[in-house]
Amino acid sequence: MIKRIAVFAHHINHGLSENAQCWSDFCADYCRHLQVGFTLTKVQLNKKNRISLEALAREKRYHALQKNLSEQSCLVTAHHQDDQLETVLLALKRGSGITGLQGIQGRQTLSSGFLIRPLLVFSRAQLEEYASLFQLQWIEDESNSNQDFDRNFIRHSITPLLKGRWPSIGKSVARSAFICQEQQQILDELAAQDHAAVLYSCLNQQALTVSGLKLLSVGRRNNVLRLWFKLQQIDYPSATQMQAIWQNVVLAKNDATPIMQFKNYSLRRYRDHIYLLKDQDIAINRSEKIYWQGQSLLSLANDRIQLQLAFSEQCEAADMVINCPKDAQIEICFRSHLPTNLRCQPTGRQGSRSIKKLLHEYHVAPWLRDLVPFILVNGELAAAVGLWQCQITNESSEIGQLHIKLLND
Repeated sequence: MIKRIAVFAHHINHGLSENAQCWSDFCADYCRHLQVGFTLTKVQLNKKNRISLEALAREKRYHALQKNLSEQSCLVTAHHQDDQLETVLLALKRGSGITGLQGIQGRQTLSSGFLIRPLLVFSRAQLEEYASLFQLQWIEDESNSNQDFDRNFIRHSITPLLKGRWPSIGKSVARSAFICQEQQQILDELAAQDHAAVLYSCLNQQALTVSGLKLLSVGRRNNVLRLWFKLQQIDYPSATQMQAIWQNVVLAKNDATPIMQFKNYSLRRYRDHIYLLKDQDIAINRSEKIYWQGQSLLSLANDRIQLQLAFSEQCEAADMVINCPKDAQIEICFRSHLPTNLRCQPTGRQGSRSIKKLLHEYHVAPWLRDLVPFILVNGELAAAVGLWQCQITNESSEIGQLHIKLLND
Protein backbone atom coordinates (compact mmCIF):
# COMPACT_ATOMS: atom_id res chain seq x y z
CA MET A 1 0.00 0.00 0.00
CA ILE A 2 1.43 3.37 -1.06
CA LYS A 3 1.21 6.01 1.64
CA ARG A 4 0.13 9.42 0.42
CA ILE A 5 2.42 12.30 1.30
CA ALA A 6 1.02 15.80 1.65
CA VAL A 7 3.43 18.58 0.62
CA PHE A 8 3.12 22.15 1.86
CA ALA A 9 5.36 25.19 1.41
CA HIS A 10 6.02 27.64 4.27
CA HIS A 11 7.58 31.04 3.57
CA ILE A 12 8.89 33.32 6.34
CA ASN A 13 8.76 37.07 5.74
CA HIS A 14 11.40 38.63 8.02
CA GLY A 15 10.53 42.14 6.89
CA LEU A 16 14.21 43.05 6.50
CA SER A 17 14.17 43.85 2.79
CA GLU A 18 12.07 46.36 0.89
CA ASN A 19 11.45 43.49 -1.52
CA ALA A 20 10.14 41.14 1.18
CA GLN A 21 6.52 41.42 0.06
CA CYS A 22 7.47 40.74 -3.56
CA TRP A 23 9.23 37.55 -2.45
CA SER A 24 6.13 36.47 -0.53
CA ASP A 25 3.95 37.11 -3.60
CA PHE A 26 6.37 35.15 -5.80
CA CYS A 27 6.23 32.13 -3.46
CA ALA A 28 2.45 32.25 -3.23
CA ASP A 29 2.04 32.44 -7.03
CA TYR A 30 4.54 29.64 -7.63
CA CYS A 31 2.79 27.33 -5.15
CA ARG A 32 -0.56 28.08 -6.80
CA HIS A 33 0.95 27.12 -10.15
CA LEU A 34 2.25 23.82 -8.68
CA GLN A 35 -0.98 23.26 -6.71
CA VAL A 36 0.99 23.04 -3.47
CA GLY A 37 -0.42 24.28 -0.18
CA PHE A 38 1.17 27.54 0.93
CA THR A 39 1.60 29.24 4.31
CA LEU A 40 3.04 32.71 4.89
CA THR A 41 4.32 33.83 8.29
CA LYS A 42 5.57 37.32 9.10
CA VAL A 43 8.02 37.64 11.99
CA GLN A 44 9.19 40.71 13.87
CA LEU A 45 12.92 41.14 14.56
CA ASN A 46 14.35 43.45 17.20
CA LYS A 47 17.35 44.72 15.28
CA LYS A 48 19.61 45.88 18.12
CA ASN A 49 22.85 45.22 16.25
CA ARG A 50 23.91 43.75 12.94
CA ILE A 51 26.10 41.05 14.45
CA SER A 52 23.17 39.18 15.99
CA LEU A 53 20.77 39.77 13.12
CA GLU A 54 21.44 36.45 11.36
CA ALA A 55 21.11 34.43 14.57
CA LEU A 56 17.94 36.29 15.56
CA ALA A 57 16.37 35.76 12.12
CA ARG A 58 17.25 32.06 12.24
CA GLU A 59 15.73 31.65 15.70
CA LYS A 60 12.48 33.35 14.69
CA ARG A 61 12.35 31.46 11.39
CA TYR A 62 12.72 27.99 12.88
CA HIS A 63 10.29 28.79 15.66
CA ALA A 64 7.66 29.71 13.08
CA LEU A 65 8.43 26.73 10.85
CA GLN A 66 8.07 24.24 13.71
CA LYS A 67 4.93 25.73 15.18
CA ASN A 68 2.36 23.53 13.40
CA LEU A 69 4.37 20.35 12.83
CA SER A 70 2.97 16.99 13.88
CA GLU A 71 4.96 14.01 15.11
CA GLN A 72 4.95 12.60 11.56
CA SER A 73 5.92 15.87 9.85
CA CYS A 74 9.22 16.41 8.08
CA LEU A 75 10.48 19.96 7.75
CA VAL A 76 12.65 20.03 4.61
CA THR A 77 15.18 22.81 4.02
CA ALA A 78 17.46 23.41 1.02
CA HIS A 79 20.88 23.70 2.72
CA HIS A 80 23.62 22.52 0.37
CA GLN A 81 27.28 21.53 0.48
CA ASP A 82 28.55 25.13 0.22
CA ASP A 83 26.41 26.06 3.23
CA GLN A 84 28.15 23.24 5.11
CA LEU A 85 31.56 24.57 4.13
CA GLU A 86 30.68 28.07 5.33
CA THR A 87 29.27 26.75 8.61
CA VAL A 88 32.40 24.72 9.41
CA LEU A 89 34.69 27.65 8.55
CA LEU A 90 32.65 29.91 10.86
CA ALA A 91 32.98 27.30 13.61
CA LEU A 92 36.76 27.21 13.11
CA LYS A 93 36.86 31.00 13.29
CA ARG A 94 35.08 30.84 16.66
CA GLY A 95 37.44 28.15 17.96
CA SER A 96 34.65 25.58 18.28
CA GLY A 97 35.12 21.94 19.28
CA ILE A 98 33.45 18.89 17.80
CA THR A 99 29.97 20.23 18.59
CA GLY A 100 30.52 23.20 16.28
CA LEU A 101 32.63 21.37 13.71
CA GLN A 102 29.88 18.85 13.04
CA GLY A 103 28.25 21.64 11.04
CA ILE A 104 24.78 21.20 9.58
CA GLN A 105 23.18 17.83 10.25
CA GLY A 106 21.29 16.00 7.53
CA ARG A 107 18.57 14.85 9.93
CA GLN A 108 17.47 16.12 13.33
CA THR A 109 14.65 15.21 15.66
CA LEU A 110 12.46 18.18 16.61
CA SER A 111 10.04 18.52 19.50
CA SER A 112 7.44 17.47 16.91
CA GLY A 113 8.51 15.79 13.71
CA PHE A 114 11.90 15.90 11.99
CA LEU A 115 14.15 18.34 10.17
CA ILE A 116 15.81 16.90 7.06
CA ARG A 117 18.24 18.48 4.59
CA PRO A 118 18.44 16.21 1.52
CA LEU A 119 20.52 18.62 -0.60
CA LEU A 120 23.63 18.70 1.64
CA VAL A 121 25.41 16.30 -0.73
CA PHE A 122 25.08 18.75 -3.64
CA SER A 123 27.10 21.91 -4.26
CA ARG A 124 25.53 25.25 -5.07
CA ALA A 125 26.93 24.98 -8.62
CA GLN A 126 25.22 21.61 -9.11
CA LEU A 127 21.88 23.00 -7.91
CA GLU A 128 22.18 26.06 -10.15
CA GLU A 129 22.96 23.80 -13.11
CA TYR A 130 19.87 21.70 -12.35
CA ALA A 131 17.68 24.79 -11.97
CA SER A 132 18.89 26.21 -15.29
CA LEU A 133 18.44 22.89 -17.09
CA PHE A 134 14.80 22.63 -15.99
CA GLN A 135 14.20 26.40 -16.33
CA LEU A 136 13.31 26.87 -12.68
CA GLN A 137 12.83 30.37 -11.35
CA TRP A 138 14.31 31.67 -8.11
CA ILE A 139 15.03 34.92 -6.30
CA GLU A 140 18.38 36.17 -5.00
CA ASP A 141 18.27 37.96 -1.65
CA GLU A 142 20.24 41.18 -2.18
CA SER A 143 21.62 40.96 1.36
CA ASN A 144 23.60 37.86 0.33
CA SER A 145 26.11 40.18 -1.36
CA ASN A 146 26.69 42.23 1.81
CA GLN A 147 30.12 41.13 3.05
CA ASP A 148 29.68 42.90 6.39
CA PHE A 149 28.14 39.58 7.43
CA ASP A 150 30.74 36.89 8.14
CA ARG A 151 28.98 34.16 6.17
CA ASN A 152 28.76 36.36 3.06
CA PHE A 153 32.44 37.32 3.42
CA ILE A 154 33.39 33.65 3.46
CA ARG A 155 31.05 32.92 0.53
CA HIS A 156 32.40 35.66 -1.76
CA SER A 157 36.00 36.16 -0.63
CA ILE A 158 37.23 32.94 0.99
CA THR A 159 35.41 30.03 -0.65
CA PRO A 160 36.45 30.95 -4.25
CA LEU A 161 40.12 30.98 -3.15
CA LEU A 162 39.81 27.62 -1.43
CA LYS A 163 38.00 26.01 -4.34
CA GLY A 164 40.50 27.51 -6.78
CA ARG A 165 43.31 25.72 -4.96
CA TRP A 166 41.38 22.62 -3.85
CA PRO A 167 38.29 22.07 -6.06
CA SER A 168 37.02 19.19 -3.89
CA ILE A 169 37.29 21.03 -0.58
CA GLY A 170 33.49 21.19 -0.25
CA LYS A 171 33.26 17.39 -0.29
CA SER A 172 36.25 17.03 2.04
CA VAL A 173 34.82 19.41 4.63
CA ALA A 174 31.41 17.72 4.37
CA ARG A 175 33.11 14.38 5.07
CA SER A 176 34.92 15.83 8.10
CA ALA A 177 31.65 17.29 9.39
CA PHE A 178 29.99 13.88 9.11
CA ILE A 179 32.87 12.25 11.04
CA CYS A 180 32.48 14.92 13.75
CA GLN A 181 28.75 14.13 13.90
CA GLU A 182 29.54 10.46 14.55
CA GLN A 183 32.07 11.39 17.24
CA GLN A 184 29.59 13.81 18.81
CA GLN A 185 27.07 10.97 19.02
CA ILE A 186 29.58 8.92 21.02
CA LEU A 187 30.29 11.89 23.30
CA ASP A 188 26.55 12.43 23.82
CA GLU A 189 26.04 8.80 24.81
CA LEU A 190 28.97 8.95 27.26
CA ALA A 191 27.72 12.27 28.66
CA ALA A 192 24.26 10.80 29.28
CA GLN A 193 25.79 7.92 31.27
CA ASP A 194 28.03 10.22 33.33
CA HIS A 195 25.19 12.72 33.84
CA ALA A 196 22.93 10.02 35.27
CA ALA A 197 25.73 8.95 37.63
CA VAL A 198 26.27 12.45 39.12
CA LEU A 199 22.66 13.70 38.98
CA TYR A 200 20.97 14.83 42.21
CA SER A 201 17.42 16.12 42.54
CA CYS A 202 15.82 18.19 45.30
CA LEU A 203 12.37 19.80 45.01
CA ASN A 204 12.38 19.45 41.20
CA GLN A 205 15.72 21.26 41.06
CA GLN A 206 18.35 19.11 39.38
CA ALA A 207 21.94 19.47 40.52
CA LEU A 208 25.24 17.68 39.94
CA THR A 209 27.29 15.98 42.63
CA VAL A 210 30.71 17.58 43.06
CA SER A 211 32.35 14.44 44.46
CA GLY A 212 31.11 12.50 41.42
CA LEU A 213 32.43 15.10 38.96
CA LYS A 214 35.85 14.98 40.61
CA LEU A 215 36.14 11.30 39.67
CA LEU A 216 35.92 12.13 35.95
CA SER A 217 38.70 13.24 33.63
CA VAL A 218 38.69 16.88 32.56
CA GLY A 219 37.27 15.97 29.16
CA ARG A 220 34.44 13.82 30.52
CA ARG A 221 33.69 16.38 33.23
CA ASN A 222 33.34 19.21 30.70
CA ASN A 223 31.29 16.91 28.49
CA VAL A 224 28.81 16.36 31.35
CA LEU A 225 28.66 20.08 32.13
CA ARG A 226 27.86 20.92 28.50
CA LEU A 227 25.05 18.35 28.48
CA TRP A 228 23.75 19.82 31.75
CA PHE A 229 23.60 23.31 30.23
CA LYS A 230 21.94 21.90 27.11
CA LEU A 231 19.23 20.12 29.13
CA GLN A 232 18.54 23.40 30.93
CA GLN A 233 18.23 25.10 27.50
CA ILE A 234 21.12 27.44 28.30
CA ASP A 235 23.98 28.24 25.92
CA TYR A 236 27.29 26.52 26.62
CA PRO A 237 29.81 28.58 28.61
CA SER A 238 33.09 29.43 26.90
CA ALA A 239 36.28 27.50 27.66
CA THR A 240 37.42 30.35 29.93
CA GLN A 241 34.09 30.37 31.75
CA MET A 242 34.19 26.58 32.10
CA GLN A 243 37.56 26.80 33.81
CA ALA A 244 36.28 29.58 36.10
CA ILE A 245 33.25 27.46 37.03
CA TRP A 246 35.53 24.64 38.13
CA GLN A 247 38.07 26.76 39.98
CA ASN A 248 35.83 29.39 41.59
CA VAL A 249 32.62 27.47 42.23
CA VAL A 250 33.24 23.73 42.32
CA LEU A 251 36.61 23.87 44.08
CA ALA A 252 35.66 26.59 46.57
CA LYS A 253 35.94 25.81 50.29
CA ASN A 254 33.48 23.22 51.56
CA ASP A 255 31.70 25.69 53.85
CA ALA A 256 31.39 28.33 51.12
CA THR A 257 28.31 29.02 48.99
CA PRO A 258 29.91 30.47 45.84
CA ILE A 259 27.84 32.03 43.07
CA MET A 260 28.91 32.72 39.48
CA GLN A 261 26.47 35.06 37.76
CA PHE A 262 25.80 34.92 34.02
CA LYS A 263 23.21 36.71 31.90
CA ASN A 264 19.77 35.60 33.13
CA TYR A 265 21.10 32.71 35.21
CA SER A 266 23.64 31.78 37.88
CA LEU A 267 25.66 28.73 38.85
CA ARG A 268 25.78 28.00 42.60
CA ARG A 269 27.22 25.41 44.91
CA TYR A 270 25.88 24.22 48.24
CA ARG A 271 27.77 21.50 50.05
CA ASP A 272 28.45 18.66 47.56
CA HIS A 273 26.15 19.88 44.78
CA ILE A 274 26.20 22.53 42.07
CA TYR A 275 22.98 24.09 40.81
CA LEU A 276 22.15 25.92 37.58
CA LEU A 277 19.43 28.47 38.27
CA LYS A 278 17.63 30.84 35.94
CA ASP A 279 17.08 34.23 37.55
CA GLN A 280 13.32 33.80 37.31
CA ASP A 281 13.59 30.67 39.47
CA ILE A 282 15.24 32.59 42.32
CA ALA A 283 12.28 34.95 42.74
CA ILE A 284 9.79 33.09 44.92
CA ASN A 285 6.13 33.94 44.46
CA ARG A 286 4.72 32.35 47.59
CA SER A 287 1.31 30.80 47.30
CA GLU A 288 -1.40 31.11 49.90
CA LYS A 289 -2.18 28.21 52.14
CA ILE A 290 -4.17 25.49 50.39
CA TYR A 291 -6.74 23.31 52.10
CA TRP A 292 -6.93 20.01 50.28
CA GLN A 293 -10.40 19.23 48.93
CA GLY A 294 -9.59 15.81 47.51
CA GLN A 295 -7.92 16.95 44.28
CA SER A 296 -5.51 14.39 42.85
CA LEU A 297 -3.08 17.09 41.72
CA LEU A 298 -2.07 20.39 43.34
CA SER A 299 0.07 23.05 41.66
CA LEU A 300 1.94 25.42 43.95
CA ALA A 301 4.26 28.43 43.60
CA ASN A 302 3.31 29.29 40.03
CA ASP A 303 3.36 25.61 39.00
CA ARG A 304 6.97 25.14 40.12
CA ILE A 305 5.84 22.53 42.64
CA GLN A 306 3.27 19.84 41.84
CA LEU A 307 1.94 17.40 44.41
CA GLN A 308 -0.12 14.29 43.92
CA LEU A 309 -2.28 13.34 46.93
CA ALA A 310 -4.72 10.48 47.51
CA PHE A 311 -6.26 8.52 50.40
CA SER A 312 -5.58 5.28 48.51
CA GLU A 313 -2.99 3.44 46.47
CA GLN A 314 -3.49 5.80 43.51
CA CYS A 315 -0.15 7.58 43.97
CA GLU A 316 2.35 5.28 42.34
CA ALA A 317 5.71 5.15 44.17
CA ALA A 318 4.60 7.76 46.70
CA ASP A 319 7.39 9.77 48.34
CA MET A 320 5.71 9.39 51.72
CA VAL A 321 2.62 7.93 53.36
CA ILE A 322 1.01 9.70 56.33
CA ASN A 323 -1.30 7.83 58.69
CA CYS A 324 -4.02 10.29 59.61
CA PRO A 325 -7.80 10.53 60.11
CA LYS A 326 -9.73 10.31 56.84
CA ASP A 327 -11.87 13.27 57.89
CA ALA A 328 -8.86 15.38 58.87
CA GLN A 329 -8.32 18.90 57.57
CA ILE A 330 -5.26 18.67 55.28
CA GLU A 331 -3.36 21.91 54.75
CA ILE A 332 -0.43 22.55 52.39
CA CYS A 333 1.77 25.57 52.93
CA PHE A 334 5.34 26.87 52.79
CA ARG A 335 7.85 27.89 55.43
CA SER A 336 6.71 31.50 55.43
CA HIS A 337 3.25 30.37 56.64
CA LEU A 338 4.62 28.50 59.65
CA PRO A 339 5.18 30.05 63.10
CA THR A 340 8.82 31.14 63.44
CA ASN A 341 9.23 29.21 66.70
CA LEU A 342 7.68 25.96 65.38
CA ARG A 343 9.59 22.80 66.23
CA CYS A 344 9.22 19.28 64.89
CA GLN A 345 10.41 15.80 65.83
CA PRO A 346 11.02 13.75 62.67
CA THR A 347 10.00 10.12 62.89
CA GLY A 348 12.83 7.95 64.18
CA ARG A 349 14.82 10.82 65.65
CA GLN A 350 15.31 11.91 69.24
CA GLY A 351 14.08 15.33 70.33
CA SER A 352 12.54 18.17 68.40
CA ARG A 353 14.30 20.79 66.31
CA SER A 354 13.38 24.07 64.69
CA ILE A 355 12.34 24.04 61.02
CA LYS A 356 15.36 26.18 60.16
CA LYS A 357 17.76 23.68 61.74
CA LEU A 358 16.06 20.70 60.13
CA LEU A 359 16.26 22.24 56.65
CA HIS A 360 19.97 22.78 57.25
CA GLU A 361 20.47 19.21 58.52
CA TYR A 362 18.69 17.78 55.48
CA HIS A 363 21.07 19.76 53.23
CA VAL A 364 18.39 21.82 51.49
CA ALA A 365 20.05 24.66 49.56
CA PRO A 366 19.12 28.10 50.98
CA TRP A 367 17.33 29.21 47.80
CA LEU A 368 15.16 26.07 47.85
CA ARG A 369 14.01 26.26 51.46
CA ASP A 370 11.05 28.50 50.67
CA LEU A 371 9.85 25.92 48.11
CA VAL A 372 9.52 23.02 50.53
CA PRO A 373 5.82 22.05 50.82
CA PHE A 374 4.70 21.37 54.38
CA ILE A 375 1.70 19.18 55.21
CA LEU A 376 -0.43 20.00 58.26
CA VAL A 377 -3.05 17.58 59.58
CA ASN A 378 -5.70 19.27 61.73
CA GLY A 379 -3.26 22.15 62.26
CA GLU A 380 -0.40 19.88 63.33
CA LEU A 381 2.77 19.68 61.22
CA ALA A 382 2.90 16.21 59.68
CA ALA A 383 5.60 16.34 57.01
CA ALA A 384 8.04 18.29 54.91
CA VAL A 385 7.41 16.68 51.53
CA GLY A 386 10.42 14.80 50.21
CA LEU A 387 12.39 15.34 53.41
CA TRP A 388 10.89 14.10 56.66
CA GLN A 389 7.72 13.11 58.49
CA CYS A 390 6.74 14.25 61.96
CA GLN A 391 5.19 12.31 64.80
CA ILE A 392 1.58 13.46 65.01
CA THR A 393 -1.41 12.75 67.20
CA ASN A 394 -4.11 10.48 65.76
CA GLU A 395 -7.24 10.46 67.93
CA SER A 396 -9.73 9.33 65.28
CA SER A 397 -10.79 5.69 65.11
CA GLU A 398 -10.88 5.73 61.28
CA ILE A 399 -7.28 6.14 60.20
CA GLY A 400 -6.36 6.26 56.53
CA GLN A 401 -3.17 6.47 54.57
CA LEU A 402 -2.50 9.74 52.77
CA HIS A 403 -0.15 9.04 49.83
CA ILE A 404 1.92 12.04 48.72
CA LYS A 405 4.19 12.28 45.68
CA LEU A 406 6.29 15.22 44.54
CA LEU A 407 6.13 15.22 40.74
CA ASN A 408 9.24 15.95 38.70
CA ASP A 409 9.33 18.53 35.93
